[in-house]
Amino acid sequence: MKKLLLLVACVFSFLGVGAQHRLHWGVEVGLGMSDWMGDHSSGYNAMFNPSVGVKLDIPLNGLVSFQTGLNWASKGVKCKENGVKISVNQNYLVMPLLAAFHIGTGKDFDVVLTAGPYLGVGVCGKTKGTVSDVTISCPTFENVPAVGWKGLDRFDAGVRIGAGIDYSHFQIGLNGEFGCCNIQKDGAKNLGIFASFGYMF
Repeated sequence: MKKLLLLVACVFSFLGVGAQHRLHWGVEVGLGMSDWMGDHSSGYNAMFNPSVGVKLDIPLNGLVSFQTGLNWASKGVKCKENGVKISVNQNYLVMPLLAAFHIGTGKDFDVVLTAGPYLGVGVCGKTKGTVSDVTISCPTFENVPAVGWKGLDRFDAGVRIGAGIDYSHFQIGLNGEFGCCNIQKDGAKNLGIFASFGYMF
């Protein structure tokens, strides 16, 4: 986690010094569907989760810009089988590092395609299991041997792709995140698809 925070500080310092006169920033909220993919992901169902954050856009030329920021994103899954209910809530700080391609179609109107990696660190979350009206809760990212919960890995990274429309200061978009890191040893990876709405100052 310390390494990720150091990387965040370095990126924001670089952006502030190297592109201060061109940097655009804004706020962004989103709502989407999170799921797991890969090994040991079968049997779980998607959950709807929110996100909120700050977005930065640094133009590189007329068609391409660099986009980053810092988001609080909630992810997770749930399942119900043989009378047992399980819900896994995962809250992350996420920093995307994206190349954005702007296709201008008119005054103050852009179609924007984005692609690049994202980095995330798990901050908090609760995992709950319910059997016969008895609920056991434990921290998602911590090892709890007493109930057989090994905890999820806090570090997450993957690829984000998206498409959106910019009109004046307003932005709407649809994005997909495909995790490349196992959140458990030899286990599943995060998957998310979400819609976003933003305002750039």
